[in-house]
Amino acid sequence: MDALAKGTDASSGPCAGSDVRRAFALQAVPGVETIAFEGVAQPFPAHFHEFWTIGAIARGRRRATCGGATLGIGPGDAVLFAPGEAHGCLPVDGEALSYRSVAVPDAELARALGREAGSLRPIRFAVHDAALVRAVDVVCALAADPDADALAQEEALAVLAARVAARCENPRACGKAAANAAPGGVERARSLLEERCVEGVALSELAEAAGLSRCHLVRAFSARTGLTPHRYLQALRANRARRLIADGLAPSQAAAQSGFSDQAHMTRVFKALFGLTPARYRASVERGRRA
Repeated sequence: MDALAKGTDASSGPCAGSDVRRAFALQAVPGVETIAFEGVAQPFPAHFHEFWTIGAIARGRRRATCGGATLGIGPGDAVLFAPGEAHGCLPVDGEALSYRSVAVPDAELARALGREAGSLRPIRFAVHDAALVRAVDVVCALAADPDADALAQEEALAVLAARVAARCENPRACGKAAANAAPGGVERARSLLEERCVEGVALSELAEAAGLSRCHLVRAFSARTGLTPHRYLQALRANRARRLIADGLAPSQAAAQSGFSDQAHMTRVFKALFGLTPARYRASVERGRRA
């Protein structure tokens, strides 16, 4: 479960031809990288990393060792290794491994949590935790998506950090802090999103405006509005684009003036939220004007 250079593929070993390995950097957060293994049969001897490693098993069983304990891991399981923790794994019955992981520097985890991450230690290095697996998958998908915006990436990392903290000794739960968060902080973050929906805003700026850590903000914002900051921003942009199209702008112009990276990006969000493409919406508006 070791890292590869960014953007590389490799094929080797007994599963040559199906052995695929990819790595991506999370562009919005320097130092955060993701790894995806598909069909990898090699064993991984004991080693350690200088960063947090949070992984999710999609296929294949392994015998994993860390901190003197050996556990069986398989599909649906998550693994969690703190910086400097020696770990390794062996395949079970020669099964190939499909695995995704996120490498997070200690400083970035601390920034997301608003606390010192160095004091955290996983209670158990392997867990069956669907929410943690989902958080890993979201970060990996965003790292591999060249069109993913910075707020979505930062937000996904904050959610992952909260899940990591929940699986560590003496966690300061983000959920409890979010429940006690002053509503004024969330409203300040919401106002900042509305003011800068076109140019965009970093999660760190929203958190500073709210007076919360990034992971606390995501939970408090979701609890108050029903949407994460990124989904709220998408809705703001889609509604702005809808107004502009209704006023007669072409979809391409509306996309550029609403903060979307391009027209295709706007179309995906617009259809997901409103049930029809911008072009179909424009056509319906024009038919209404002619009626």
